[in-house]
Amino acid sequence: MTRHARIMSGLGVLAALLLVASSFWDAPQINNWLFRISTLIMLATSWNLMANAGLVSLGHSAFWGVGSYTAILAANAWSGSVFATVAVACLVGAVMGALLAFVTGSLKGIFFAIATLALSEGLRISALMVPEVTGGAVGLFLKQDLRPSQHALYLFGALAAVASVGVAILISCSKLQFASRAMRDNEAAAQMLGIAPRRQRLVIVAISGAMASAAGAINAWYGGYLDPEVAFTLHNTILAQIAPILGGIHTLAGPVIGSVAIIVLSEATRIWFGSVEGVSQLTFGLVLIVCILFLPKGIEGLMRNRRARRKAEHAPALPVRSMRGIEP
Repeated sequence: MTRHARIMSGLGVLAALLLVASSFWDAPQINNWLFRISTLIMLATSWNLMANAGLVSLGHSAFWGVGSYTAILAANAWSGSVFATVAVACLVGAVMGALLAFVTGSLKGIFFAIATLALSEGLRISALMVPEVTGGAVGLFLKQDLRPSQHALYLFGALAAVASVGVAILISCSKLQFASRAMRDNEAAAQMLGIAPRRQRLVIVAISGAMASAAGAINAWYGGYLDPEVAFTLHNTILAQIAPILGGIHTLAGPVIGSVAIIVLSEATRIWFGSVEGVSQLTFGLVLIVCILFLPKGIEGLMRNRRARRKAEHAPALPVRSMRGIEP
């Protein structure tokens, strides 16, 4: 392991410890921000796993919404704990991801993206059409006597975020990562090398779906209320895409960096420009557009380029051989 890799690993462990330790602070507003960062890390990491395999999702809110409804319905019906209902939500999300990968078959690019968007919208309409199960437009409330303390949810969210990044690290060290990269670059060539694209796609989408559903389930316990517009909002899909792109797509640190940057930026614009209606949202959007335009490889890519330039500047100059006495 190189010196830079050791430093980055140490910083990652330190950040994870700080995120978990922050759940014990008695600062509700800061805890709320960190909880939102935790769930966004899970959602962004989930989206990035699919993007690593060349699968761009435009309907990641489908997994988020299914996980949210699973958690609240299971809790209200069986008086389940947060641990049990999140586990069930993970299972349901994994099954839905596997079914999505199986049904879409070899679809990729814009066709797969449209399929995920259609799935999210179809689930939203379905939730509206079965009010006896989902509460319809009125929504569902989590039974208040089941809700744990806020600090317990902060801790659970932080641990889940660390676990999601840990899963991404394990995948990056496995053969699945190389198969995903090969599929992203050239699926036909990957198949010639012995990789089964459909099987790899099924595994990746199932893991991604489980992770996003877990994030939705934890957020449902935190909010305590759910309706189809909240569960399957396009806002979650947009954030799931922007965070990895802003932080650095196809990297481990990108979704984490992007999630922190988005929450910090959104809260900063709300605090500074929130007194004038619409200005904070406009400023937030403009800053994001500028960052994406001028940082094509994200914040992580910018940091990597700066390290490369610094290393090149401090590299010893190559000796110049004397040309004296050599005939032209």
